[in-house]
Amino acid sequence: MRIAKHVVLVLSALLVLTSCIPLDKEEEVRAELAGLVYLAQTRRFTSKPTCTAAIFDLASSSVRSHRVRIVSDVRAGLRLVKAGRVVAFDVPGANPNVVSEQLMSISLEEGMGLLSSFIGPSMACMDDQFQVDAYYALMSDQSLTIYDPTNNAMMLLHREARLLFFLRGNV
Repeated sequence: MRIAKHVVLVLSALLVLTSCIPLDKEEEVRAELAGLVYLAQTRRFTSKPTCTAAIFDLASSSVRSHRVRIVSDVRAGLRLVKAGRVVAFDVPGANPNVVSEQLMSISLEEGMGLLSSFIGPSMACMDDQFQVDAYYALMSDQSLTIYDPTNNAMMLLHREARLLFFLRGNV
C-alpha cells in the first residue's frame, strides 16, 4: 500500500514535469529552418508543450529550392504534401488564406493539417500583437505559405517585410 502511494506520487510528479517541457527549442527550430530559408535574427519565439510560434527576420525573401518545392498550383502542391515533401505555395493572386481554403476544398485531411498548424499555436502560443501580425501575414498577397507536413509546421514568408512566421502544433 505504501509503495503504491509512492509510485503514484512519482508518476504524478513526472506528469507535471513533462507537461512543462516546450515542444521546441529555438536553436533546433533555427537549424531546421536553415535548410529552408535564409534566416537572420529571431524576433519572437514561444514554445509550450502543445505549440511553437516564432517570428524570424530573413536575410533574403527567397526559399532554398533544394529543400523546398515551389509550386504555383494548389493541386500540384497537394501531391507533394501527400508525399511528405516541404512545399512553398506561390500561387498567383492567392494569399496564404486563399491557398489554405483551396487546399481544404480539394483534400480536407491535408487542408485541416495545414490549418491546425496555424490555429493551435495562434490560440496557445501567441499574444494579441503576435496574432495581429500573423493574421496580417496570412492575409497578405506578399506572403507565401510553406508547409512541412512531416514536421507539422506551417510558415508564412512575408517577402516585402522579410519575415518568416513559424507555427507548429502537436496535433
